[in-house]
Amino acid sequence: MKIILLLPENEETRGEFLPRLCLLDSVTTVRILSYMAKRKYRNGISLFGYSIFHPINLFLFANVLIYILQLFAGGTGILEYYFALTPARFFHGDYWQIFSYGFLHDVHGTPFVHLFLNMYVLVMFGGLICKYIPAWKFSIVYVFSILVGGLTVALAPVLLQALGIPYPMDLYQTMTLGASGGITGILVLFGILFPETEVFLIFFRMKARYAPWIIVGVGYAGDLISLYYFHSPFFISNSCHLGGAIGATLVAPWILKKNLFDSGKIFPKQSQKETAAPAARSMSEDLDSQTRKNRELLAQLAKITSFSEKETFLTPLQQTNVNLCPPSTFQPEDPFCLRCDWLPNCALRKNQMEQNSGN
Repeated sequence: MKIILLLPENEETRGEFLPRLCLLDSVTTVRILSYMAKRKYRNGISLFGYSIFHPINLFLFANVLIYILQLFAGGTGILEYYFALTPARFFHGDYWQIFSYGFLHDVHGTPFVHLFLNMYVLVMFGGLICKYIPAWKFSIVYVFSILVGGLTVALAPVLLQALGIPYPMDLYQTMTLGASGGITGILVLFGILFPETEVFLIFFRMKARYAPWIIVGVGYAGDLISLYYFHSPFFISNSCHLGGAIGATLVAPWILKKNLFDSGKIFPKQSQKETAAPAARSMSEDLDSQTRKNRELLAQLAKITSFSEKETFLTPLQQTNVNLCPPSTFQPEDPFCLRCDWLPNCALRKNQMEQNSGN
């Protein structure tokens, strides 16, 4: 799978950014991941720029370790029998399967491909998402997408049987495994956060907001074509992809609301002095609040001409324990940079580099 992000340039038109092609080919991807792996995280052990205890890495470790256990099982299928999702076993009491299936992968086909593709999307898109939302919110969306994806797989044969539609990939005895439900949920979450960002998935250029739904549609279309010409479907659970996308669509707008659970209590008590409810804020306003702050900072910085004065202005705004991107990727008008809390750190680094190059 080749993934390409189209990031915006500095030029603006009607308040919208014009897209610029940024190809994440294999060489660039290796460089980015290598740089992320070298960064420190709170002076502890890090992987891909995050602590090894960050949810992204914990999900990665869990999937890899379980895959190794599957390999050690020698292809007996004992783990798949009990923990992969089979609707018939689910309805007979193996309810944990709607969650556990999301941590097993195919070991009988091309080695590691199924696991690699899912974990690649988890690390690349999850790493971008977790720069802008708390890790626990990302985790809830991911886990909820796995659960809804599993529930969709379990209910699909019931619905198809009621409608009288024969579909060989959604039978009571069909076994489903893989993190694809959660991965599709990540793509939906990315599309909600950055809807106008353009990506290349399955060799098509598309807006991020449409990407997961196009993938689901292409999957079903491929199944129909394969059934018609070859009398056999692809070995892909489109119902799982569909369920994961639906799950993320349901939970993400709610979980992304600002100040949700920020008080540390699920149901914080309201003050008796409050007489009027605060004005409602849209999700886009919440997500763009940091953008407005950074634009104000950049506007003030543009009025300063001296390197020393810029450094004096930026120094009090520096944050500690940060994981900055490579210097070459810093673009003040890039929406990824504008939504980042660490923009003052990048601006100071750029100022120091320009000062040194001038000397």
